[in-house]
This record gives sequence, structure tokens and C-alpha cells, in this order.
Amino acid sequence: MFGWTGRTVTIDLGDKSVTETKTKKSYVEKYIGGRGLGCRLMQDFADPGIEPFNPENPLIFTTGPATGTSIPMSGHFSITCKSPLTSTIFSSNAGGYFGAELKFAGIDVLIITGKAEKPVYIEIYDEEVEILSAEHLWGKNTAETTSLLEDKGKVVCIGKAGEMLVSMANMVNDRIYTSGRGAHGAVAGSKNLKAIVVKGTNKVEVAKPDEFEMVVEKAKRLLTASPPASKGLKKYGSSVITDLLSYMGTVPALNFREKNFRNANKLSGEELNQTFNLKEAPCYSCPIGCRRTDQAGIPVPDYDSIWAFGPNIGNDDIELVRELDGFCLDYGLDPISVGSAIAGYMEIKPWIKMEEVKDMVTEIGEGTHYVCKGSHDYLHSIGKEECDTSVKGLEIPGYDPREIKGMAIAYATSNTGGSHLNAFMVGPEIMGKPMLLEREKFDGKAALVLYFQDLTAVIDSLVMCPFTMLAVGEVDFAALLNKLTGENYSAEELLRAGERIFNQERIFNLKAGVKSSEDTLPERFFENDEIKKSEFEKAISDYYHFRGWNAEGIPEKEKLKELGICNEKNNDRCSAE
Repeated sequence: MFGWTGRTVTIDLGDKSVTETKTKKSYVEKYIGGRGLGCRLMQDFADPGIEPFNPENPLIFTTGPATGTSIPMSGHFSITCKSPLTSTIFSSNAGGYFGAELKFAGIDVLIITGKAEKPVYIEIYDEEVEILSAEHLWGKNTAETTSLLEDKGKVVCIGKAGEMLVSMANMVNDRIYTSGRGAHGAVAGSKNLKAIVVKGTNKVEVAKPDEFEMVVEKAKRLLTASPPASKGLKKYGSSVITDLLSYMGTVPALNFREKNFRNANKLSGEELNQTFNLKEAPCYSCPIGCRRTDQAGIPVPDYDSIWAFGPNIGNDDIELVRELDGFCLDYGLDPISVGSAIAGYMEIKPWIKMEEVKDMVTEIGEGTHYVCKGSHDYLHSIGKEECDTSVKGLEIPGYDPREIKGMAIAYATSNTGGSHLNAFMVGPEIMGKPMLLEREKFDGKAALVLYFQDLTAVIDSLVMCPFTMLAVGEVDFAALLNKLTGENYSAEELLRAGERIFNQERIFNLKAGVKSSEDTLPERFFENDEIKKSEFEKAISDYYHFRGWNAEGIPEKEKLKELGICNEKNNDRCSAE
């Protein structure tokens, strides 16, 4: 196989077995890799009704055909499981260097099931796979764990938050990159899995090397020609989004009780650069380098952390933002969910002072705070649902759906809850890439959200950085994939693969008990007609129609047959009921 390695490794931590099989060609042809392959494998390894901390809830690491190649922004990998925070299927697209190293070790898929009796870590060196004791690592946070393992290869690990099964715990790789959201770190902790360290010596085989390098060069030129990518993100990192949203008066504050934060300029990209003297910390094969550190290599917050620990909790002290973000990175915590949980807690306990917030983050990391199961669980348990700003249990980040209407539809219909990365509508509605949309209207947005969701599923399956969509479209993605693998995808077929992946996730969620009635926003956003509920509900109805789903949001059998889902062997997925 070209692009793909053809190798799948399955590890059962319960009986300490390691099994190698060939990656199914039919799976990668229809689901590409990364998120898509993880989604498809969840159908084989997990009943949708499984409890997230059940040892048989698989933790699936997948590379994509693009991972580890010269394609710009292609060093990513995906982690998939059933999330303890949302009870949905949840794939996270993670950057850094770990994904490329996993690919160099010859692995398309690493599936981890079962639970070890005592803490373990997994060591991979090409064909050699070992399960080793991690008792000397247990109780340590991510920085110390990485220091103890990184001489053996690239490291992804959990901190204390994952060990304590905190529902906001993620995994951290290469010291400064997080696995995103969804509590994959807690699932790893439930398996007594502390870390994975990998080293590879192979190269990715390319079907048509000369033609491949030509389309790679074109992709690089497209990124250079895109001002948001080559100017804004490259100069300031993702903190440039603070400036854009602040200029438009759309930086939500105080748990979304306010629609603008007056002191956002103190948290801007310019301010960060002056304060910390930033330098790029790019992921593998990335010409942009949106991640930033100071000159000593200590990470500097990105926009999501800036918002979560800044405007969202009413704080304009960038030093405090950085300190809180550093706590999250070390403990292995998702800063968006932690910041939102603190914001909700501060709303019902307004006497909490900023100096107390540091103790709160530490308590969350140690698994001792009330909000360790997430803000949704906590606020509903005490009858304060009106303070909840989550969708399907996942807290909405700092892109205000009241001001970015496409984002409102995207949040509501996302298969993972309130994530901005399932369809980054900030691109077209704020940055004007790949086209500029009128952000304050719902008109015509339903079909566009569907398109961006399918395109994002493709990007997450290749696996590439979500920011590539600011410059590269499905025609160029198809060309890159074809020259790499020797396949012959049209742009339409590639988007159809994204649609297949999205529908497959939807069916899993419906069978897991996630209801279509959850395709909505918190009531806070409908107050004072800031979002007119009738317009929003009409947009969701239109969205269902364009998806080929019925009025209850369930995929029609004809749609699933059209996508080829019903034709798969031993498959009952033609019905989501």
C-alpha cells in the first residue's frame, strides 16, 4: 500500500496480548484514515451503549495517509473512543510529532482495549511492541513523565487528571501539544495506561513521487497566498483570533453573560509577543507554526486558553492566563472545559477571587473539585441548568454563536457536542476564508455547515491540521491523496467519504442514547431573542433535510444505502432507531 502502511496493532492490556493484522483496504478506501478509520473501527470494537470507563471501550490511535509525508501541516494523528464527558463517539485531531513517529514505526492503527492490573506504558520501536511497568511514572504529571521517557522516542501521556478519571482530562504529546478535548486522558487512566512512547525508522511510500511533490508545492503556495494562514497565524499564532474577534466586538465574557470583553487588547497577539518574545513551535511539516513558546521553550497560551482563562472568567492578566494554561498542560486537562467549568462555578459563587482560581485548577487536576465531571454534570446536579453553556455535555468555546450564526448550527449538530473544530465556521464568517459569509444571518447557512462538516471529516481523516481549510479545498486534497496513494478519488468522492464518516458517527451516537433533541443550544443564547429560536429551529430543520435525515434527525435508510454504509458485511447500521 502507498500512503497507508497496511499495519494495524491491537493491544489488550488485560491479558497483555499484542496482535498484528493487515489494515483493511476496504476501510481505508471508504474512511481514508485518522478520524474516519477510528470511527469505522468503533463499530467493530465497541457497543454504542458501552460505559466510557468499561475496559472494552477502545482507545484508538490512527494516523492518516498524509501523516509523516511532505504535505504541509500533515504531522497529525487522531484519538477515538467513547467520551466520558459527552457519552458520544469522540475523535480528536492532535498535532506535534507523535503522529509522524507512529507512522514511521509502520502503524496505521493502534487499538488499545482492556485494563492493566497495574500502571503500564507501551513502548514501540518499529515492529517491536512492549507493555512495560509504569509504576514509577504513576502520580507524575506530563512534563516529568515525558522527561523520563523521551530518550526512547516521541511520547504521549496523561497527567494526574487522567489517573483520577477527571472528565476533562486529555493526553499531552511532545511536551506542549494536547490531544484536544473529549477526556481521552481519563479513558487512558481507566485502563491504567500512563503513556505511549514510539520511535520509527521507516519512510512513507509514495505512489507517484514526482507528481506528488508537484501537488505538495501547490499546497504550499496556496497556504502562502492565504493572509490568515501566512500572515496572521504565522506571525502571532492563534492568539491573532483574539484581535479579530475583539475588533468585531465578539469576544464573549463571563460565561457568555456578556458579548464583548473590553480589556481583550491586554490579551492580544501583539501583547503576547511583546510580553513573552514569542517563537514558533511548529508541528511536523508545518510552514506556519501557530503554536508558540517563549525563548526558553515554555508554551504560551493559544486563543482557546486565552479566552477560557481570560474573558470567560473576567480576567485580563495575561500572566495568570499563562499560569493556568500551564497547570492544564502539566496535569493533562482541556483548558476550554476547565475554564468554562470555573466560569460556571464563579457565576453561582460570585465572591470567588482570581487568586483562588489557581487552587481550583489544581484541585480539578487532582480530582478533588466539585466540577471534575464537567460543568454540565455539576450545574445540572445542583439545579443551575441556566448557567450551563455546553452542547451534549461539551462546553462551547470562545466563538459566540449569537454573533456567528453558522457556528450556532455547527455547535448544535456536532457529533461531539460544543466543538468549534467539527466545522470551523470562524473561517468563512470571520476570516473570509475560503469565502466571506454574512455572520449575523442564518439564511443559507445550513447547507454550508454541512459542507464544512464533511470537509473537516476529510481533513481529520487524512490527518491534517484544521487550519489547512483556510487555503486548501477538496480538489487539492483529492490531488494530494491520489498522487500519494495511487487511488483515483474525485473531489466529490472525497466529500462523500466525509459525509459517510459524519453519518456513521451520528448513528453511533443515536444508538448510544444521544437524542436528536440535543441538537440545540443552551437557553442562555435564546434570551432576549439574541438568537431567535424560530430562525434557529428552521435552520436545524433545513440542515436535517440537506443531510437526508428525517424530521427527528435520524438518517434515512436511503441515505445510508447511498453512502454505502448498509452494504458493509454483518452490518445493522441501516437503522439508527
